[in-house]
Amino acid sequence: MKMKTLHRIAAGVLFLQVAYVVVGGILLALFAEDTSEIDNTDPPAAGGAFYLLLVAAVIGVLFAGALLLATPGKFDRVPRWLKRVILGGVFLVEGVIIVGVVLNIITNSFGPDEFLNVVMIILSGIAAFVSAAEVFRPGAETVRGGV
Repeated sequence: MKMKTLHRIAAGVLFLQVAYVVVGGILLALFAEDTSEIDNTDPPAAGGAFYLLLVAAVIGVLFAGALLLATPGKFDRVPRWLKRVILGGVFLVEGVIIVGVVLNIITNSFGPDEFLNVVMIILSGIAAFVSAAEVFRPGAETVRGGV
């Protein structure tokens, strides 16, 4: 399989992950009943704001990484170090996803979800591999057009 094809697959995986989180968050906000006032009378903690900031940062890194992988050559003006930081962040996020899914498989009883978990491991593995390959490519411009 050519590296260009792997770039497109990885970009597609990243776009799907971003869409899943964003659409899922919107649907939960619209249709989930908010019982937090009933269940918790304490003032909101700073941890909630940090969590939202962390989710926004992860979504931003995944989206930027997807753009870098999907449109090679379009972001030539982006500094090389920034491309490496973004794709390194994508690698870390995908690694965390893979570890989380593996732990989910190990701790839960066998069922139909294992097929989806294996597919998630494979797709996140492709995105992590492509991102790492771009970060550690020696002497080449990160994510260039003719790859």
